Amino acid sequence: MTMMITRKFQAVALAAAITLTVPACGQKSGVASQVVVGGVPGQVAADGSIVPGTTAADGSAVGVPGATGGVTGGTPTGGGSTTGGGSTTGGSKTTPSGTGGGGEAPPATAPRSGGGDTTGVTDTTIKVGIHAPVTGAAAIPQQSFEKAVGVYFDMVNKKGGINGRKVEVKFEDDQFRPDTARARCKKFAEQDKVFLIIGGAGADQIDACARYAASASVPYLSAGVHETRPGQAPLSSLSTYFALSLTYEQQTPLLARTYKASYNGQKVAVITADNDSLDNFHGKAVGAIKAAAGSNLAYERRIPKNTTSDAPGIAGEICRSGAKAVVWNASPSSLLNVAKVLTCKVGFIGPGLTNGLNIVAEVGCDNIANARFYSPFPGMDVMRRNAEFVNAYKASNGGSAPDDLGAAIYGVESLVGMILAATGKDLSRESFMATIGKVKQFNNGIYPPTNFSSRFGGTAMHLLRADCSKSEFVTEKVNVRP
Repeated sequence: MTMMITRKFQAVALAAAITLTVPACGQKSGVASQVVVGGVPGQVAADGSIVPGTTAADGSAVGVPGATGGVTGGTPTGGGSTTGGGSTTGGSKTTPSGTGGGGEAPPATAPRSGGGDTTGVTDTTIKVGIHAPVTGAAAIPQQSFEKAVGVYFDMVNKKGGINGRKVEVKFEDDQFRPDTARARCKKFAEQDKVFLIIGGAGADQIDACARYAASASVPYLSAGVHETRPGQAPLSSLSTYFALSLTYEQQTPLLARTYKASYNGQKVAVITADNDSLDNFHGKAVGAIKAAAGSNLAYERRIPKNTTSDAPGIAGEICRSGAKAVVWNASPSSLLNVAKVLTCKVGFIGPGLTNGLNIVAEVGCDNIANARFYSPFPGMDVMRRNAEFVNAYKASNGGSAPDDLGAAIYGVESLVGMILAATGKDLSRESFMATIGKVKQFNNGIYPPTNFSSRFGGTAMHLLRADCSKSEFVTEKVNVRP
């Protein structure tokens, strides 16, 4: 079944000021500049926890994404000026049915003015493609993605767009299937002629699309997923791929640290989906947990990507192992299916992105009470205080209150918008990617700051905890570094 959503995206601009910091006199050549938007990033306690009760002079929260203060400069918009994001405009949003790791550093030089591949760019528009699992096994409500996509770009477009161009977004459902994701991204490149592609969620779908995008010389950006897949080149070697947050492998020290902080001396299990893309993660996770837990690593197993009828057997093995903590990296639907048939009490720990969504807490509580998952974006307890995000979401969705999937997509779109803005008026695919390699550090106050010394630009993650009294994940710590 094919569903088409058409929305005119008029422009909106970033209410928060953008500062592009360039090297000051005396700064050494090669020292990265930094782009910052909205709020003061990372005012946290020494252990990474949010400092409660801190407010700015205007009463807004300080030290959390969306807080004001700490940023100087105006909000450049309109022709030739920089603006901090983009929104879908001048076209329609369509929904047809149907990571610091190693590797090559991004390019640091751009073609001369007027050169390069300008596919998807006109004097007035920039065309962007976004794919995500609206249907399939991702346990994500369909309307959440439909409402989330284009909110940031819509906001920016209302103020004239990015460097005088409004952003038009094309959205496709990848059905939580790698083959579908590749087909959708091929459509983006060959039929829609987009400038760049953003992966919304789903590790294998992101992998499939990123590989196609590299073959077609299309810039591709997503949250961090796995780093390697057997028999194929690592994601770090793809010439057009950029991870905006830590990869799963980079998060393994965080998982071990979380185990030690909450379950030290107790038995622990490691469970990972049997996707071959997670082979490297599983090995690293088992190694990190074994180093932290020693003989208390009681059980480790690979499970089917979509665990259904075998959930009781897996739950029984967890309980018989005596594990009190489970390091989990498999789909949200698999998590819910296993958790609901557990006959013992365990605490789940895992890497970001989708297991920490509130829909998982709403369905899974009390079976996943106090589960802790890392995430590139904070929980809604923080994001509800981000007035720009809340207002932009409501403006694009008839006054509807935002959800955390809206926050996730908004965070990615705003980072991409910042890179587009920093690239300047002479926009090409080459100059866009060169800007990532040259500037390196982009901080939108939602995702942790980036540092693109390689294709994997993540530096930290936020730690979310399932609070079943609220049926949502709350933000326990922000900007936690490995």
